[in-house]
Amino acid sequence: MNKKGNVVGLLSGVTWAIYTVILYTVLNLYANSKGDLLSVKGIILILITTILISLADLFFNVIFELFVVKRSNLMEEFKSVFFSKKGFGIIPAAILAGPLGLIPYAIASAISAPVAGAFSALYPVIGAIASFLVFKERLSKLKAIGGLISVIGVMLTYQLESVSLVVYIIALIPAFGWGLEAIFGYRLIKDDVNPIVTITIRHIYSIAILAICLVLFLGFSGEYTYVMEFYGGIQFSEVFAILNNSFVWIVFAIGSFIGATSYILWYVSMKYISVAPAMILNISYVLWIPIILTLPPFSQKISPNVLLGCVVVFLGTSMVIIGDNIKLKRQERLTEI
Repeated sequence: MNKKGNVVGLLSGVTWAIYTVILYTVLNLYANSKGDLLSVKGIILILITTILISLADLFFNVIFELFVVKRSNLMEEFKSVFFSKKGFGIIPAAILAGPLGLIPYAIASAISAPVAGAFSALYPVIGAIASFLVFKERLSKLKAIGGLISVIGVMLTYQLESVSLVVYIIALIPAFGWGLEAIFGYRLIKDDVNPIVTITIRHIYSIAILAICLVLFLGFSGEYTYVMEFYGGIQFSEVFAILNNSFVWIVFAIGSFIGATSYILWYVSMKYISVAPAMILNISYVLWIPIILTLPPFSQKISPNVLLGCVVVFLGTSMVIIGDNIKLKRQERLTEI
């Protein structure tokens, strides 16, 4: 099962990399965005922008996931869990991933994207600690070292800027939100709920919670027309400007479907290898994104810090994958003796 979990975990990282490239490189999601850090209203508009992107993404996520649920003959399980006390148990995951993940990340990114990316990438460390405290699951020494190396590798891919201590603290909040999110999802999986059903329910609750946040922020800002203005302004990036913008939402949907696939694979991998290893393998997307971007039509060059970070991430994830194999071989040798 560990081998299958490792493969699925790595695939979650690959698909997340493809998803990221499609939504944030092929598309220019922020072409018509508003917001600044000069006023409370400006900050609220930044948050509205983030929520609008997330809601559209989650909408397509859920469509794809419900399709997979139906094709996998899991609809009855989905209905029974969704309307049960057990299903309500994943609401904290939706809150942690949404308001406590997206919102501080949006604020930190507006000030310093490298700091936000680097410090929020500490979520596997938070997840590993929480997994130990809640489920008493220990990582082998090799896996723990590999996990730390992977996180360091992710941080190395960013060229950190000198900013206020407050920004670093804000950037750390998403790490706790995303790290603790998986705990609630994993609890449902350990209660024999299918991982596909689990992530589908989590995303539906996320839509509801973010929709409430959107209504509150729109009411505070008074920018009700911004919703249609923003969605109408999404276009292709400069590299793909030759494409007709009428295909923008088709590309967005395809990217979101791939993102939903990544979420499914991540939750499935948790079932087989637990929270921390699944998270560590998931952040291998940092390795795959630069590789994809070196290929046509992007043909981007890899900067030295990104190249170094990718090498370190590869080393760390490799240690996580081989950790169980080494442990099993040692046990076999002891048995033979």
